[in-house]
Amino acid sequence: MTGEFIAVAGCTIDHDTGSTISGGTFSITSTTIAECKAEGQEFYTIEIAFTFSGGSDSTVGVVAGSVVGAGTIAATAQKVKAKNGFVMREGDTGTLTGTGTNPAAPPPTLAVSGPVIITAAGQSKVRAL
Repeated sequence: MTGEFIAVAGCTIDHDTGSTISGGTFSITSTTIAECKAEGQEFYTIEIAFTFSGGSDSTVGVVAGSVVGAGTIAATAQKVKAKNGFVMREGDTGTLTGTGTNPAAPPPTLAVSGPVIITAAGQSKVRAL
């Protein structure tokens, strides 16, 4: 068992396979655990909360670049805890829920959602199960 890399400050979130949402920018709003480091960088535990803006959704036909939203990714580690909970790892997944501008309003917005994933941990030495 090799485990997955622990997600540190600077990790990358992206749309997961099967998402109809594309493009846009993810911003992590969670804070790292200052007392815990992997490869010299603080890392995340329990969950990563994020906001999203500037995306498109092909299914509901919203105006391109108008999708905004937020979501969380929960830790799936089962054996490695740090300070207050299980560590976040590359490959952990969650859901983005938001809205996009409706080109044929009313209503002015349409609901969108899609899967997201931690695609890069931000470090490549420390793994967790």
